[in-house]
Amino acid sequence: MHQTETSDDQNSRQAAKPPLRIIISRGSDASSFTVRPLMAALAAGTCMLVIGGYLAAAGYMMLREDNSDTSRLTQAAQTRFYEERIAKLRARVDEVTSRSLVAEQRYEKQIAALKKRQGEINARHSRVADVLARAAESGLTIAASDPLPVAKPRPALAFDATLAESTEATGGAMVPIDASVDMLGLRGSMGGVAKKADRRTPASPEKATISSEPTGASAGLRADSVIMSRIDSALDVMNRQSETALDLIAVAAERRIARIERVTSSLGLNLNVDGDGVGGPFVPLTSVSFDARLARAEKAVAKLSSLRDGVKSLPFGSPLEGAHDYSSTYGPRLDPFLRSPAMHTGLDFRAPIGTPVHATAAGTVVSAGRKGGYGLMVEIDHGDGVSTRFGHLSRIVATVGDRVDIGEVVGLVGNTGRSTGAHLHYETRLPSGTVDPELFLNAGEKLSGIL
Repeated sequence: MHQTETSDDQNSRQAAKPPLRIIISRGSDASSFTVRPLMAALAAGTCMLVIGGYLAAAGYMMLREDNSDTSRLTQAAQTRFYEERIAKLRARVDEVTSRSLVAEQRYEKQIAALKKRQGEINARHSRVADVLARAAESGLTIAASDPLPVAKPRPALAFDATLAESTEATGGAMVPIDASVDMLGLRGSMGGVAKKADRRTPASPEKATISSEPTGASAGLRADSVIMSRIDSALDVMNRQSETALDLIAVAAERRIARIERVTSSLGLNLNVDGDGVGGPFVPLTSVSFDARLARAEKAVAKLSSLRDGVKSLPFGSPLEGAHDYSSTYGPRLDPFLRSPAMHTGLDFRAPIGTPVHATAAGTVVSAGRKGGYGLMVEIDHGDGVSTRFGHLSRIVATVGDRVDIGEVVGLVGNTGRSTGAHLHYETRLPSGTVDPELFLNAGEKLSGIL
């Protein structure tokens, strides 16, 4: 009962409160309106809601702008990062491209240089081949694998013992001399006979002997470098081979030239075809240019060829094949018929009748017939006043005017003329007179490897 009364009292007190009256006046005008508490509360609540919504929207917008700024800054930072990365990558690509271009240009230059060098070496090889060909024509060859010549053969002495009448055969034209027998040291024509070591045909020309898995760009560059190096090394070898061949040709030719001049000078002959003096400071071969080597080799080969042509006209060959003894040598002796001192102007080769007689050098037949004590005789003019005579022949094969080569048969051994038996009388003549044919035969033996 008490609680009910209290609630009624509160309601009555609230009903007794006057409503909120709002008066708005402007000058003489005034207006008023009454606001009920409920409406005021609703209005206040609405205002609060509006203000709260505005504040919430403003806060949201501010937060959103902060997030956007942060996102933009982050994006800008990432953009800068990637742009820097891209710039570095581009710079790296440009660097690699530049290096590749530089390397390509370098290799192109190297290839061009190698091609040029190869062309020069090929041209050198061609010139060297020409010198080698001319040297071969002069009997001088360079071989890569040919063995050195073996020792020259020494055939045994041989003669036909069935012809006893030829064992003491001598002869020749009578040429008196004014000297005592004791002073001249004469050899008896029928007594002890001087023997000569065997003769042999010229040997073949001497020959000088000359005892050819990484991957990627870096791997390709290394492979190219290796290939370039190998090509360059091969070209070096080719160049050294050319220079070595020229040096060998020059040295071998000069040695043969010196040998020919040394041998011919001992005969009183001068075969110096150019007359050039020699001399100068010593310069090692390693510092000599290719052109100097080539000029030296060409000059030596040319001179050797000229000397060989000149030597071919000298009677260095043997008139008889095989080995034959002498029945009488060149020089003073007792004449076999008169038994008085006389000069024997040639060599008497003991040989059977009918043995072929060969020209000892190239020349022209100037006499072919019977001539006094020579009997049947052939004389060959070799030029420059050098001539040879072949006497006591049984038959003459050549005729006057014939051009004969070394080794060509001009007659047969016989016993005609002033002769005591079958043999060949062989003479060698210079403008100054007769000379010992044995000197030429010895010279021919020394030069056999050259001729």
